[in-house]
Amino acid sequence: MLKLLFADDESALRETVKDYFEAKGFSVCTAKNGNEAVLAAEKEEFDIIILDVMMPRKDGLAACREIREIRRCPVLMLSALSAEKDYLGGYGSGADDYIAKPFPLSVLYEKCMAMIRRSGGAGKITRGGITLDADRRSVYADGRELPVRGMDFDLLAYLMNNAGIVLSREIILTRIWGYDFDGDERAVDSHIKSLRKALGNHADRIKTVIGTGYRFEEDIK
Repeated sequence: MLKLLFADDESALRETVKDYFEAKGFSVCTAKNGNEAVLAAEKEEFDIIILDVMMPRKDGLAACREIREIRRCPVLMLSALSAEKDYLGGYGSGADDYIAKPFPLSVLYEKCMAMIRRSGGAGKITRGGITLDADRRSVYADGRELPVRGMDFDLLAYLMNNAGIVLSREIILTRIWGYDFDGDERAVDSHIKSLRKALGNHADRIKTVIGTGYRFEEDIK
């Protein structure tokens, strides 16, 4: 049974989400503020954690930073805020994705399932001198851990699992961001740039295919 931690200060929303996800077969733990969310994460492991940004006592961003010190599961930030700086704040705190209120419960559920599928069960894979550990959501090369986080990690995992295959921006958007993503293909280019920076000396593993998309190159001649 999949386990969800849902933290939001709106009691009606907590109950609605809890009922919906339990009907889908989840075990759901709820919290009404950031402190409760951190305590719950310290006590047990979850398959996914959803944190509202604006909560009393401790906001979602602060809670996410603390949870990231002890847990590697996907974290989805939830907020009525939609400015770019608010999204960046969510990613900067260690969150994997972001969804703005209001939202259909079906969209929230599908986004969570996509994040869970991307994060689990792949173990370790090594391609072109880069090792990706899906269970710990960590990336290593040249004997050290590389700063690949959040959506950049999911993007690298998808590229490495399809090494040698040209992946269009549209396909990448669908597989990584999901069908409900409201942005455009520039999001892929932005994350590719960020990912290459994090890969450092191994940045050239990710090749640009003009007019199409990107390819992870395992053997560079």
